[in-house]
Amino acid sequence: MVESVAKGEMVSLREVMTILEETSQVIEYSQRLEQKSAELERLTSDLREANRQLQELDRLKDDFLSTVSHELRTPLTSIRSFSEILSDNPDLENAQRQQFLAIIVRETERLTRLIDQLLDLARLEAGHGDWHMEAVDAAEALQEAVTVTASLFAEKKAALDVEIVLPQMPVYADRDRLIQVFVNLLSNAVKFVPTDNGRVRVEAREHGRTWLFTVADNGPGIPEGQRDKVFGKFVQATGGGRDRPAGTGLGLAISHQIVEHFGGSIWADAAPGGGARFCVLLNRLSPGVYSRPPPLA
Repeated sequence: MVESVAKGEMVSLREVMTILEETSQVIEYSQRLEQKSAELERLTSDLREANRQLQELDRLKDDFLSTVSHELRTPLTSIRSFSEILSDNPDLENAQRQQFLAIIVRETERLTRLIDQLLDLARLEAGHGDWHMEAVDAAEALQEAVTVTASLFAEKKAALDVEIVLPQMPVYADRDRLIQVFVNLLSNAVKFVPTDNGRVRVEAREHGRTWLFTVADNGPGIPEGQRDKVFGKFVQATGGGRDRPAGTGLGLAISHQIVEHFGGSIWADAAPGGGARFCVLLNRLSPGVYSRPPPLA
């Protein structure tokens, strides 16, 4: 068309329409190619992310199996060793025999706890947990957890400060499971506080239409990049180069599953003045329905 105009020739309307139609088709085809290219880039990015997640899951699986093997092997080795000593040395002094038997009992209990926690976590993740949901006083459940863990604080000589703003804090939950969450958080906190001046502060208060429960300690704290990871299986944040503490590392993973089943949320952040703080947010019931469970959706 440009050539014809340059030569002074007339270009018919039909020729112009044909050229425009061809040009439109080329533009449309180009646009489709751009869309396909963008889609391929997006799919490539999705595949790359899926591959990264698979690699991370594979690494977590290896870590999980390695940790489970270690956690199971350690008490089994102690039980076998001391059992063989008792079997091969029938003339051992009674005091030493009792000492070895106490170790066997303690390691057997440790092994049982680990297996129970593994089975409990597996049931929760599979949605097969036993739940007895009802209206529960979370303040009373928290006080029960404080009583249960009192010996741990006495043994560590750590101070425990509890502040519950209201006498009753009704929630819809499984009472035993809720106590389990609070016990896990308290026992985890006292495990990380220093031996000379350990302090743990527990608070329970209103937070809008919810109840907020916090357990803060003056330990080494949790690095920001590990705060979400501590709710994974066998994960224990050490913080500040500290050695891995005793325990299975399943308590927080179980607590996370329980709180999510209650429709709440749990997270970790930094405690005021240093240390770690774990927060649990639960929906509250109005006083009028405290005596009966709310209707299921």
